[in-house]
Amino acid sequence: MHLEQRWQPRPQPRSDRLTVLVPAVSADGVPEPHLRELTVAGIFEVGLQDHDATLVFANLADVRALAPAGDSRETLHVGLADVLAAPAVAARLRAQLPPPFEVHDWTQDNANYFRAIRIEKTMMSLILLLIVAVAAFNIVAMLVMVVTDKRTDIAIMRTFGAAPRRVMGIFVTQGLFIGWLGVAFGIALGVALALNVATLVPFLEHTFGFQIMDADVYYITAIPSEVHWANVAAIAAAALALTALATVYPALRAAGTAPAEALRYE
Repeated sequence: MHLEQRWQPRPQPRSDRLTVLVPAVSADGVPEPHLRELTVAGIFEVGLQDHDATLVFANLADVRALAPAGDSRETLHVGLADVLAAPAVAARLRAQLPPPFEVHDWTQDNANYFRAIRIEKTMMSLILLLIVAVAAFNIVAMLVMVVTDKRTDIAIMRTFGAAPRRVMGIFVTQGLFIGWLGVAFGIALGVALALNVATLVPFLEHTFGFQIMDADVYYITAIPSEVHWANVAAIAAAALALTALATVYPALRAAGTAPAEALRYE
């Protein structure tokens, strides 16, 4: 739930008043909370549930008035053109600033979230690898069935002088063609979907009447998508390698067909 949804929305949200309470303790140890009524100047959304539910921007003078006595801590935010350079810049600032200063970057502030993403990415990679392995096993099963069905034809080819290596090459070529065609189609479809997520997701939500990334369930309200061509190449290489391995056993079985035994009852 976003912060603005926690109070009843009014026709003109810019005229809303919000009471802010900051817990504090007086010098003699008596609880002395600070209260201040602020005017809601606007509503913003960053797309992250943690920030949308708790983050508020206010005038610095008002915030200082709410702070407990003697608490003068302030934060200075530094914006970078390249957000991925934040850890390196934070390390340099941390080395140059004296001990009273603390430097944090956005990767540290959201460390648990990114750790969960890394675990999910690893698990998704394993799941995709298992799916590719199942597809490779299907290629093995299909080629074995073809070898069994064409056993007589293979024997006739052998009697006409076809070398075992040539028979093996026929089935390797067939398996590689099927596998590589599937890899090419899968990569093309996957890249096309990844590049058009921003258009596809709203279309699906509007068509079927539901929200895919519900803010009450997920940390984000949109599906970020970025194609890393190195990952695409690695996935394609792994799929092609499994496809090539899947053709070895059926091809060896076809090359090992004995003509006399295969034609005995023909």
